[in-house]
Amino acid sequence: MKNIMMLLALFVLGHTATAQFAMFGKSGVVTYDKTMYIKNIMRKQYLEKSDDRSRAQFESMIPSAPENLVLKKTLKFNGDETLFEPVKQDLDAEIKQFIMMLALDFDATTLSDLKTKEYKRYNDIIGQKIIVEDTVKTIDWKITDEYREIAGYNCRRANGFTPDSTYVIGYYSNELLTNGGPESISGLPGLILGLVVPSQHVSYFATKVDVTDNLVLDKKLFNNAKAKRMNRAEIAKMMTDTFGSFLNKATVDYVIKLALM
Repeated sequence: MKNIMMLLALFVLGHTATAQFAMFGKSGVVTYDKTMYIKNIMRKQYLEKSDDRSRAQFESMIPSAPENLVLKKTLKFNGDETLFEPVKQDLDAEIKQFIMMLALDFDATTLSDLKTKEYKRYNDIIGQKIIVEDTVKTIDWKITDEYREIAGYNCRRANGFTPDSTYVIGYYSNELLTNGGPESISGLPGLILGLVVPSQHVSYFATKVDVTDNLVLDKKLFNNAKAKRMNRAEIAKMMTDTFGSFLNKATVDYVIKLALM
């Protein structure tokens, strides 16, 4: 009888541990839809800020532009480390052209250590492989009492400002213990499953969450000895020099903020 009771106790403890792991995930993969509102971007960030050199070109592009564009991204997390990366998609040639011409997405991969505050971002900008090495952004968050469900998780809203004064809206779940999120946005008491950046006309919302046990993050991309290494300020200057020859300063600033979010 004593042995039966011990076995029963072990079963209950094991089941409880499994349930706690399922409820409070420390490791796993989140799949996001990154939605870019293309016509809004073209009107607000390109056409309204354009000069005589480029206004006619942007006006001619708007009628054929899609209303929005959805790109798939994943966030792999394990404890204090997160890896945010693109998912390969078969995109229409015209869509690829819009992304390239408007510099809307660079297929960047971001590695963040939320404990040491170490931040790395692998970019391929106009054929040049660059690794940005800097610190994790500090976001000034204010948590609200608004909630919404995202990918099956009850998420709480927080409003924040990045160091460059960009307003962001984050929806986080305290059932997922990593305090990371899409791109380099982090710092809430749980994983960010929804992110909206109104001024950039872009949003990220999780469509699926897979909680796993001790996921290993693939960091080989950041060992590329041939890649040029810069901090945020240095790559911002490089992008200003590169895009400034055909875009005005206000639009270049938008592209830089979007690229280094």
